[in-house]
Amino acid sequence: MYSIGKEGKPMTFLQAAKQIEDDIIAIRRDLHLYPEIALQEKRTIEQVVKHLELLDVQIEIIPNGGIIATMEGNKRGKTLILRADLDALPIEEAETNLQGKKQVVSKNKGAAHLCGHDGHTAMLLGAAKILHQYRENIEGNVIFAFEQAEENGQGIYRLLQRLVEIGADGVWGIHLKSDIPSKKVSVEAGPRMAGVLPFAVKIHGKGGHGSRPDLAHSPVDCFHDFYEQIQLQQYRNTDPFQPVTISVGSVLSGSKDTANVIPNTLTFNGTGRFLHKEQGVVLEEQFKQALETACAQNNCTYEWLRPLKAMPMQVYNEETCADIAKESVISSLGEQALTNAPAWMASEPFSFYQKYFPGVFAFLGIKNEAKGTGAEHHNEHFDIDEDVLHLGTALTVQYVFDFLNSDLKINYDKETKDVTTLFTEYGLI
Repeated sequence: MYSIGKEGKPMTFLQAAKQIEDDIIAIRRDLHLYPEIALQEKRTIEQVVKHLELLDVQIEIIPNGGIIATMEGNKRGKTLILRADLDALPIEEAETNLQGKKQVVSKNKGAAHLCGHDGHTAMLLGAAKILHQYRENIEGNVIFAFEQAEENGQGIYRLLQRLVEIGADGVWGIHLKSDIPSKKVSVEAGPRMAGVLPFAVKIHGKGGHGSRPDLAHSPVDCFHDFYEQIQLQQYRNTDPFQPVTISVGSVLSGSKDTANVIPNTLTFNGTGRFLHKEQGVVLEEQFKQALETACAQNNCTYEWLRPLKAMPMQVYNEETCADIAKESVISSLGEQALTNAPAWMASEPFSFYQKYFPGVFAFLGIKNEAKGTGAEHHNEHFDIDEDVLHLGTALTVQYVFDFLNSDLKINYDKETKDVTTLFTEYGLI
């Protein structure tokens, strides 16, 4: 797919993106300097809107949701959503990456773009600029969706409600990926990110003096037995080719100043992750069984601090859309850019878009040892290779044209429940 140069000369989308590479990097650096955490993205939204206002798009601000901007093409056709995320993390950023000093470091104490959202937003704004320049070639509509509060999932509900009302035929997103070599892209079909089983539990025991544990029912001992059992279940029952993970993120019990007191209660929380719906069902049952057994053995009881429910919110690249995306990578970046990458066991609200719109979530590599990029996401040393940003922009534009112009049939089971019902069932509202 080629765009048309201003003077009638053929220009690839990669060349078009290269021409505005400095602008894309400048946007990314500005957002990185002034990061804002979930639902506090006031300046970030103002900056994005400022760039969008230079284009001929209809802009709608969704309170506590984000931004929707609609670009109408020259001819009627399908509608494609392009999504990026806006929020930063509540983490203090290190001034260095894995090799040395970073190009740019957050100026907002206790907040930092350490997952790549600044890059995602910059790439999408770059794509919007190119699409505006060549909108006469667009057959259909393009919706630019900038999501607030991706990290805690509190922005997707309102934004998705509005997008479902508007309607679309597909969705596209890119996530920078720290363990994939720079300039490589993964667009495989199938599950790409995990569903989640969030849990929060309070164990009730019987406190006592440390000198007479026989007179107490220790919730600490109960938790120990539960944790050992749930880990053994994973080792014994999990298919190594169908990964499932479970992790405890917080355990609170007793007081650091009273070492000789057996506490009455213990609370813990964490998450399980899975790639297939049936795995989530099994994991939920195993969790309940392990907790009931441990409590019975230790004369304790338990209380759900949040309902235990496996949420099948896997990011799943629809097969036909993934085929289109593969050709888009080859057309815009070259076949050498394609790579295969394992599914990421993290979870992502992008999965909710895919429940209502078929599409692709691409992984764009940023690992460059010479530049010191490759630290894990959410790590204080996380940094991105800015040389890949214009590649993500070019690929996004290519996918827009390839998807809108494709007559391939997409076999897709759209979610039949409305957004409010779905989110209520998941305990998210």
